[in-house]
Amino acid sequence: MVIIPCWLVCGLQWGLMAVRWHFPFVLALLGLCVGLRAAGSEDPATRPIAPATTAPPVVPMGGPAVIIQLAGEIDEYNRDAMFRRFDQARAMGAKTIILDVDTYGGLVIAGRDISSYLKRQNDLHVIAYVKDKAISAGAMIAVACDEIVMGPHATLGDCAPIIFDKSKGLETMPAAERAKQESPIVDEFVDSAKRNGYDPLLLESMVKVQVVVYYMQDNDGHKRFVDEDDYKKLTDEGWKPVPDLPVPIDGPDSLLTVHTDEAVKLGLARGVAASAQDLAAQRGYTVLAELTPTAGDTIITVLSSPWIRSILVIIFIQALIVGFSAPGHGAAEAIAVVSLGLLVGVPLLTGYAQWWHLLLIFGGLALVAFEIFVFPGHMVSAIVGTILVLGGILLTFIGNAWSMPGSWQMPATWMDLTHGIYAVAGGLFCSILLSFWLRRFLPKLPYFNRLILTATSGGTAVNLGQSNSPGPAVAEPADRWPFVGTIGRAVSDLKPGGSAQFPYADDTRTTAVISDSGYVTAGSKVVVREVCGSRVVVKKNEE
Repeated sequence: MVIIPCWLVCGLQWGLMAVRWHFPFVLALLGLCVGLRAAGSEDPATRPIAPATTAPPVVPMGGPAVIIQLAGEIDEYNRDAMFRRFDQARAMGAKTIILDVDTYGGLVIAGRDISSYLKRQNDLHVIAYVKDKAISAGAMIAVACDEIVMGPHATLGDCAPIIFDKSKGLETMPAAERAKQESPIVDEFVDSAKRNGYDPLLLESMVKVQVVVYYMQDNDGHKRFVDEDDYKKLTDEGWKPVPDLPVPIDGPDSLLTVHTDEAVKLGLARGVAASAQDLAAQRGYTVLAELTPTAGDTIITVLSSPWIRSILVIIFIQALIVGFSAPGHGAAEAIAVVSLGLLVGVPLLTGYAQWWHLLLIFGGLALVAFEIFVFPGHMVSAIVGTILVLGGILLTFIGNAWSMPGSWQMPATWMDLTHGIYAVAGGLFCSILLSFWLRRFLPKLPYFNRLILTATSGGTAVNLGQSNSPGPAVAEPADRWPFVGTIGRAVSDLKPGGSAQFPYADDTRTTAVISDSGYVTAGSKVVVREVCGSRVVVKKNEE
């Protein structure tokens, strides 16, 4: 038996009514997010493609250059922002781009898009400056550039899919599953190796756990990267491991991850610089501009964090509760719509929300609407709709997990899923506590105490027919005022929430109500149909 909290069902019901009357605003907000994403998006395949070459690029010295920062999580928003900044740099007349990379990685698809794009820039010399780290998708991006220069204490490598098992943690992936995961990533690394003069076996070891790499040299100083079989043959011929480096460079149970000194010795990095500006000074570049994330980019990054999204969940639920307690004022409904728009719109910009996630959310709302307006009382559609809404919000934390086979076994997917569960469940739990606190202290605060229904009849005499008229004393059981069947007058337009005036003993009082018969103009007579806690449902009195 599934038990749905009353406050959650009531909140969703009022949320549907709020969306019903603010639907144009919802469309405008989502349209703005989609428009921003589309404005910054450009298909990398439409850009100029450089011919493939296996020769190492010539390092230019001097000339105009632009520094572009690529930091934080790699997602579709950062990808599109980087594309725009490359176009800006080209318009400024830059011939060299210093890509300041500092990331642990992110979405695989976005990383592959950036990698492919970088290898298509035939009119620019792109240098990846690894300030601190280029891990996973960051390593894929770095090796796609024409060359790599690292900071004094930087790290590069480790781009492999790993199985996440709840009981065992991280473990090696079976051969068949690993082949599915590794194939497109390995192809991207090998292609970068051929274009930029790296050893394919060395880059392959960043992706494949089972690859073993030795760095050998003969008596004449010739050096080679070899696997286990060639290592034995060369050893018999008198070759020796290159000194001051691990033997092997990468073992059968690890992924190649190198620090600055090792990267230089292995030929992955062509130099060391204290900063991107120091690199430009070493090469004699004239820096035209430093293109860094704007205030809008920073806001998107902040709003994408699990903690902020958890706060948005709390705000969304509390806004529904307040709107339910005092409908018709507009502020609470607007806050609920804006918070829901941010919960869905920001993941749309970053590529974590897919269109079918939105279909789940709005499909769930439609089912709850069916429960309220078409076939009330059976609760099946309300329960299913609630699950779809919460599930749709949860899935916006995962991103395009279905874009590659076996993605559900990758640790990044499980980490995103964990963040989503914490954010949604934590938001619900905090909302329950906050709701109890508000119910206890809100009636004691000025102004807010007028929004909470606290009056009970206590056996007082009430005339159900008209207001401002004393009626005969009729014994009534203690109940929540106003009673079901009480006739009053709409003080404001009910759209569907608003205020109505009802008789109270020898006087009248005004309270917040909600109409279940659609729009009701101010001054119309209404009758109370249902009282549930502080929720007063009325309909227009046609008699």
